[in-house]
Amino acid sequence: MTPPLRPRETLVLAGVLLGAAVLRIASANYGLWFDELASLTFANQPIGHLWGAWMVRETNPPLYYTLLKGWVALAGDGDRAVRSLSVAIGLCGIVAGWALARRLGGRAAGLLAAALIALSAAHVDLSQEARAYVLAHTAVLVAALGMVRYLETRARGALLLYAGAAIVALYAHTMLVVFALLANLTMLWLLRRDRPALRGWIAANLAVAIGWAWWGWITLRQLGGGSANIGWIARPDGAAAWRMTADAYAYGFVPDGGVAGGAALALLLAAIVALAWRDRRPGVTLLAVLTIGAPPLLFAISQWVPVFLPRTLSWASGPVAVLLALAVVAIPSRAVAIALGAVLLVVEGIGVARWLPARQEEGWREAVALVAQRDPRALLLVQGDAAALAAAHYRDLAAPGLAIVVLDPDPADGDRWGDGLARLTHVDVAGARALLHGDRPLYALRRGSSDPARALAGEGVAETVAVDRQPFVDRWRLRPVSGHRGDGVEAKPE
Repeated sequence: MTPPLRPRETLVLAGVLLGAAVLRIASANYGLWFDELASLTFANQPIGHLWGAWMVRETNPPLYYTLLKGWVALAGDGDRAVRSLSVAIGLCGIVAGWALARRLGGRAAGLLAAALIALSAAHVDLSQEARAYVLAHTAVLVAALGMVRYLETRARGALLLYAGAAIVALYAHTMLVVFALLANLTMLWLLRRDRPALRGWIAANLAVAIGWAWWGWITLRQLGGGSANIGWIARPDGAAAWRMTADAYAYGFVPDGGVAGGAALALLLAAIVALAWRDRRPGVTLLAVLTIGAPPLLFAISQWVPVFLPRTLSWASGPVAVLLALAVVAIPSRAVAIALGAVLLVVEGIGVARWLPARQEEGWREAVALVAQRDPRALLLVQGDAAALAAAHYRDLAAPGLAIVVLDPDPADGDRWGDGLARLTHVDVAGARALLHGDRPLYALRRGSSDPARALAGEGVAETVAVDRQPFVDRWRLRPVSGHRGDGVEAKPE
């Protein structure tokens, strides 16, 4: 049974949540990166687009974009304001982790789980990113709480909690089908000797399946060739899958990954297996199957359709934190348990302090501002509507006079979610080269496969003026008649 809530416990939990909120909000005011700008683009679409066949262009379900649409209407579209929705959802996830660990391991386990999630660099990252991963992470913890309650009480309210959270999870990210599959296989086994409880579980999941059916149809259309947005994901081998699992599960302790990350993952999995073997309670078994079973199942799916990334596995890191807290408080010696819990929190604190200045960022805001500052008359050339929408967001905020021209996308470019959405001047290769002959300075942004240099090489030469992070900024000039180079591009950082 869950122990009664005490004032001291409430005060500690409130302190954890306050610290988590301050950490996330205070460090969230940096430029949105490409995928976050995609989220903002989708949030600006009509509801009929988000919840209709139009969404076949996007591999992620529309729930987060719908929430973000309402959030932006209230809070604005500044960088910190956009991210604050994810911060709020992440704080709810900390509470869900606390409640789940508390139900299975008591007050100490609940508070330790909350602190482990709050201090994790991986969860800070999810909670600051304007993407649906944090919604999936939180929904899984709430759904797991419902399942554990149902295993213990057979209460219909627990089934309703699970079903509602499962639908949210499935509409947060397509790959949460892995969670639903593992949850069903495990619960069917755990409830096999209780026919009435089993019938209730099956009925709840029929409701979940009916609720998810629309997005399931969209997903089938995408698998048939309706979306190219995941074509860039590589099919993983065993070693790559292990590294990405370490990034998803052990990132809070070893942000650098590598051998240390792999070793940390091995220790985590060993602790989970030992806990499940010793404890044997259905709720602990359920969480262990979710965390241990998710990577191999995702790996198997990726041999058919490559989808294995640390982000597509990030939802399982919540149950990992809960199981780790349960393993610590299960240590017979209270002094050892307290010392180990303190060490884990210190290691996470060091990890997040190291991660913050080194986190992956993109400089769309800075790149657009740089071009506008160098020459307000400049033309800014980008390739593809997706890159154009990203640049136009910061142009509209800080440099409304800057002209953006869109080069037709490279067929190999996997970022095609913005096709047809950028209401800007579009040119083909010949039109892009003609810009070199005009009287306005020409700058170009390049990011990954979105690189106008392929069209301009041979006709002009480039001077790279921003090289610290993508998108990189190149200043293009017409090639002189003499001094021809074979590649047509010269990079000369200022």
